[in-house]
Amino acid sequence: MDYQKLVLENIRDRVYVLRSDGEIVFATPSVKALGYEVSEVIGRKIYELVDEEYREKIIETLKSLKDGAELRFRVLGRRRDGRRFWVEATARKVGEYVVVSRDISRLASFETLLRATVDLLKNVPGEADELENILRKYFVDAKFSEEVQKLTIRAGEITIPVKVQDRVMGSLTLSLPDWFEICDEDLEIFNIIGECVAKNMLMLESRKVVRNSLIALKAASENLALLVDRIRNPLAAINGLVEVKVGGEVYEKVHEQINAIEEIVRTLDEEWEKVDKLADKLIEAFTFLERLGVSEVALDKEFPRVGSLEVDSKK
Repeated sequence: MDYQKLVLENIRDRVYVLRSDGEIVFATPSVKALGYEVSEVIGRKIYELVDEEYREKIIETLKSLKDGAELRFRVLGRRRDGRRFWVEATARKVGEYVVVSRDISRLASFETLLRATVDLLKNVPGEADELENILRKYFVDAKFSEEVQKLTIRAGEITIPVKVQDRVMGSLTLSLPDWFEICDEDLEIFNIIGECVAKNMLMLESRKVVRNSLIALKAASENLALLVDRIRNPLAAINGLVEVKVGGEVYEKVHEQINAIEEIVRTLDEEWEKVDKLADKLIEAFTFLERLGVSEVALDKEFPRVGSLEVDSKK
């Protein structure tokens, strides 16, 4: 049995041998997964099989390799029908170039979901529109609707419910990149994204309520201070008028009651100071919480960012 032939015909990774100008002189039968026969890729340049965005960089990178050096990178490849997919490849120069590549679109899809979820968890947007903008960094488009919809998958699109516990706030439609592959295990993460959006929206609502309550508390505190002064002024006038016009025993009784009222006013003044200080502390704490950012989770070592060309280079 020809074991070498058996392996080459059944290996899923695509193996190419290239000349220095990138021309393919050998390819394994696994190129059929891209829609090509082996004979159709022989003689072509390797960069013709990747997205235009990465072609020039691949040429420069391969040319920079020295004998014995190895480079691992990620690029967007293109199938014969034009569909894109993420490729992770290892290139080694041994006179000619040997390139081993594999389709990692599933991994890229999973990484994208994880990063979108982490971004939603570590950010509390100031406005509802920012939630959509966060998700647009990872998906082609993101649109929130107050219309309640069940989880629905269409070509290049998924709609997920935006809900937390028993409260349903609407639905979120995400337009997916053409390379994105959805598996059953992803559905749970999509639901978590919907829950994150719901929690962030509730957080926005809560922040508005707290902010407006603090403004009202500060205004009430200031009004209380004005009220204390407004009580003191008439009391002083009454005390002076009774002393001048009436005097005697009547004045003493009125003066006694005025002192009692002033004692109440002093208590009000003290309580106002407490309320005012409390309002200032609450406003300071709320302002701090609004400005407080959660440090970015370092995922790059575990999950290299999708689209970065050079991941690892060694000799």
